[in-house]
Amino acid sequence: MNVFDRSINIDALFKLFQISHSTQVHLKNVYSSLALSMILAAAGSYVHVVTRLFEGGVLSLLGSVGLMFWLAMTPHNPETEKKRLAILAGFAFLTGVGLGPTLDFVIAINPS
Repeated sequence: MNVFDRSINIDALFKLFQISHSTQVHLKNVYSSLALSMILAAAGSYVHVVTRLFEGGVLSLLGSVGLMFWLAMTPHNPETEKKRLAILAGFAFLTGVGLGPTLDFVIAINPS
């Protein structure tokens, strides 16, 4: 059977009633934290490239690695959920700042 010969049911993508409520809540939390992380990483890159307020380098690398380990060591329970989200936000921001030198290099090659 060829993978490309199958028909895809587009309507099945929008039927969420088969997923339990707890799974829907979990997926909402996962994708909202992913979106928040991407926005903060873009903001960190913007801060580096445009304002030069934080320079990407060893300090941002050490900060992001430290926050990553702190996030890994913080237990997951309802009491620490907001703390873990704040640590993830800091990690995403510093990761974006760390991408700043790469963006500077790309801008120097082709500004468009």
